[in-house]
Amino acid sequence: MNRPLRKYLFSCVLVTMMTSCYKELLPKEKDHFSNNCNFNSDTYTANLGRTNVFYGIFNPDYSTQPLTFALQDIFHPDGTPAPELQEQVNTWQWKEYYSGAEKSIAEIEAKRIQVKRPVFDIRVNSGDLVLWNTDTTKIKPGIHIFNVLVKNGGGQKLFQKIKLDIRRPKPYDPYEFDDITGLQLDPAKGGIIHPALSGMEDQLNNALNPEDVIVYFRKTDTKNNTLSFKFYDKDSLPIRLSSFNITQWDSLRYRSNTIEQNVFFGFNRRMQQDSTIVTWDITSPFPVLADVGVNERATISFAYDRVSYGMRKQAGLALTFAIFEPGSWEVIIKFRVNPKFAND
Repeated sequence: MNRPLRKYLFSCVLVTMMTSCYKELLPKEKDHFSNNCNFNSDTYTANLGRTNVFYGIFNPDYSTQPLTFALQDIFHPDGTPAPELQEQVNTWQWKEYYSGAEKSIAEIEAKRIQVKRPVFDIRVNSGDLVLWNTDTTKIKPGIHIFNVLVKNGGGQKLFQKIKLDIRRPKPYDPYEFDDITGLQLDPAKGGIIHPALSGMEDQLNNALNPEDVIVYFRKTDTKNNTLSFKFYDKDSLPIRLSSFNITQWDSLRYRSNTIEQNVFFGFNRRMQQDSTIVTWDITSPFPVLADVGVNERATISFAYDRVSYGMRKQAGLALTFAIFEPGSWEVIIKFRVNPKFAND
């Protein structure tokens, strides 16, 4: 080996040794735990009959990650323990990502796995709180109180007396009944459900208002998860779906805000020629990510056009909703004022 090469290799070894020794002399980096870290609320409201997930509720305030979170001391307002919230229940969790491109319910369900978790749960490294869907006969509505211990290698803090406000089930959304009292809400507070309207007119070509149309949700069976739509005029006579003559029944989709994709509205659509009812097979909950996505809802639109005094007009209605309770559901759309579908 020639001298220049030996000198170069020796220099490299020397530099490496000096760097290694220098790193050994540096003080170890310590974890930082900020006393200003906090939860974004002291009360979290959940509804029975569905999975409730509270995402992104903890601000670490530059604390070194990962933090670890643990639920402690779950109790009732009178101080008695609440062991019912610590019971293990069967839950469905995603083992693969939902893409929205799945072509069947079976393909969607194959991406989920059943595991056992405590009814009231916390994600160990994020602090997200979860109230899993469970038998409503086991958990009663009311206030529950809990503490959370948060820590890392630099310190820890016990957050005390956080409230979990558990309320009655809301099997679908929007829901026209109060989830505390169970009484129907005042119409001014959402006690009656109306769809969004666009360009719809009555027999005298006057514009229809949302208040002229009422939406009812009805559960008809528990054997399968299906969703049907029916329309009725002011005399409770069925409106044929052929009236919505520009609705693209085979390509109806909704926008999933969680995955930011347009996805199939449902599967295995059934609708006889000139029918008054259309039915899809759906997942439970519906839409697919309704119980884990923030404000994840499905929107469906029914559109038609007609000729009015030589001008072609497009009109229709739309409904944004979610269904959390499994079973066969009907959505009944009832007009108080008859819409005009015929040409002038």
